[in-house]
Amino acid sequence: MSSLVATLARSARADEPFVDRALTLPPLHFSADAGLGFGQGPAATPLDVQGPAPAPSDTGVKLGWGSNLEAAVGLPFLGEVGVRVGVRFGDDGINAGWGMGADHFARLFDPVPAEAGNATVTNPEIRLRGTWLNLKIVELGFETRFIIPTADGSDFEMVPGVPARIHVPGFARIDAGVWLPVLFSDGSFTIDIPAQLFFQAGQAFFGPMTGVRFNRPAGGVGDSTDVPAGIGGGYTLGGVLDLKVQVRTERINDVSWTKYIGGGLGVGLRLP
Repeated sequence: MSSLVATLARSARADEPFVDRALTLPPLHFSADAGLGFGQGPAATPLDVQGPAPAPSDTGVKLGWGSNLEAAVGLPFLGEVGVRVGVRFGDDGINAGWGMGADHFARLFDPVPAEAGNATVTNPEIRLRGTWLNLKIVELGFETRFIIPTADGSDFEMVPGVPARIHVPGFARIDAGVWLPVLFSDGSFTIDIPAQLFFQAGQAFFGPMTGVRFNRPAGGVGDSTDVPAGIGGGYTLGGVLDLKVQVRTERINDVSWTKYIGGGLGVGLRLP
């Protein structure tokens, strides 16, 4: 048994650069992340999978704060299993109707929004991810997220996705893919195609974030397209602890794009 554990532990180096990390946690490896985020959006605007839509008669902007806590473990045969939950503060916790939800910005480098409910504590998320193509330079996986509706008035949501990662060893990596958040209660869905580019400089990493998001509301009325944009980066301490920060807007293609700006900072731990 001890030899098996040792072999699995050697399958990934704890001190490998951020840009060289695999798409899925290796077996018996663990990660934990905590983040604090702020976000703003048009007042009286609900959060849903269609993204924020300004209220026609309300031009005000409200600011919210939120946090994110998540953990994941790599399991033999099953791949990566993760859980996530967020907590909102202030106006965002009392009435999370100002926009995107600050806990969304507290999820460092995870740009895919989901229906997280309207309570102070967000609906929990369970994530399953596996890698089905690993060419070292190019990786493709399959992922499914399940959003559990613990808040009143929220709905069950499933978010299947195909993540992809391209490595330029020791120098850069591209994170991309396609996700399809679906609300089963009304049939609304989103096609989310994020793209992020990170460069490595010593123990530091940084780069731009963008993508495109096609929103299809219930009934097919009011389709919209969002183009997020931002920048993120961080620094790795001791090969296992990441300090991370990001600033982004969810609608750079909107004339009022400054109303959708948010950001976050956090830490991430990877063991072994």
